[in-house]
Amino acid sequence: NTFQLIFGADLSECRLILSHPPSWLFVLACTRMSSQINENELISSYFRSGYTYLEICEFLKLHDIFMSLSTLKRRLKDLGLTRKDTYVVQDEELKMAVEDEIAGSSCFLGYRKVWARLRKKGIVVKRKRVMVMLKQLDPEGVESRTKKRLRRRLYHARGPNFIWHMDGHDKLKPYGFSIHGCIDGFSRKLIWLEVCPSNKKPEIIAKFYLDAVQNLGGVPERVRSDDGTENGVVEAIHTYLRSTHDPSSTGLGSFLIGRSTSNQRIEAYWSQFVKDGPGWWMNFFKDMTDTGLFNSSDPVHNDCMRFCFMDILRKELNEVSELWNEHIISSTKFGNVNLPRGRPDTMYFLPHLYNTKDYNMKTNPDDVQELINNETMSKDDYSKEFEEFATIIMNEHNILKPNNCKEALDLYLILIREVENHS
Repeated sequence: NTFQLIFGADLSECRLILSHPPSWLFVLACTRMSSQINENELISSYFRSGYTYLEICEFLKLHDIFMSLSTLKRRLKDLGLTRKDTYVVQDEELKMAVEDEIAGSSCFLGYRKVWARLRKKGIVVKRKRVMVMLKQLDPEGVESRTKKRLRRRLYHARGPNFIWHMDGHDKLKPYGFSIHGCIDGFSRKLIWLEVCPSNKKPEIIAKFYLDAVQNLGGVPERVRSDDGTENGVVEAIHTYLRSTHDPSSTGLGSFLIGRSTSNQRIEAYWSQFVKDGPGWWMNFFKDMTDTGLFNSSDPVHNDCMRFCFMDILRKELNEVSELWNEHIISSTKFGNVNLPRGRPDTMYFLPHLYNTKDYNMKTNPDDVQELINNETMSKDDYSKEFEEFATIIMNEHNILKPNNCKEALDLYLILIREVENHS
């Protein structure tokens, strides 16, 4: 009974403990405690991301953890996790938090996404309070977001991994940053959202695709892109991997090429993407250009820009992608009841909840690994010569790599000044 109380073990496990030396007792105890910690971390992570109890149970099954709803609720209670506001956030504290958000790249976000970002940071409040606070702090922004938007034609895919839509985004390209993304047609889950020096090199786009295939363990049934030379390598690789899975299913229909207007899913996302943060970066870099701090025709300025801001922008895109995949997609206003509603991650990983299946075609990991060539597919963000120069200057001034936009701008100004002094 004592062992049952300490370790939660059943009688057969207790007999196993008593039949082993004392050292095995400690190992078994540590193993059970480690397993419990991992479960608690997963439960806490899914809970803080806003998933329902049913969705959390289904996601835990993907980790080979089977738990009933009553057990999950009891575990959440033990962890002190509740949907109710356990800590009352004062208006002044909330005001400061919202001001910090809209002072940067979140200034184009609506109250729902600002609320989601605050919750990620541990500030749990009702969405209505965030909505009211945004109206007070940014009335012009709220008014601009309430304007009617363009109606788009209806779209529907059969299930997750039935079709991927990929495309490049060039709004930040004049400042040295090229963005490339891919989205699942059914769930609207972002498969990747990456920033790189150029999104027109086929090898770089192929690396994004192969990394996604490795992470997901298979290829989609179809891929759609526009008619650009940067997509040629992905087309060849996708067709090859499809043929290794099922030769009869390959052909012209496995990789679709057309105009950007036909690539509806990713094009629709780009319009939302600008509001999620990059729109602020566009204005920020434009101000740098207008004030003469940045000259796009100067390769040194481009290297300096990417050296200072690339990691920060890449980190922000990861956050944008994560928040997008966890937000709830509302039902359409145009009467198409067949379009699924829910979180992209839920629709992608738990298709049975939406009466469909996963169209992922499993691939041999060795076949995928053979196609990856890090020498040609992985390009440096900036030149080695500038990196050496910047490292020397940072060591002289005792400066670390920046963690936010302000620190990055300060480092940029120091490096540009040193470049001018040495020229």
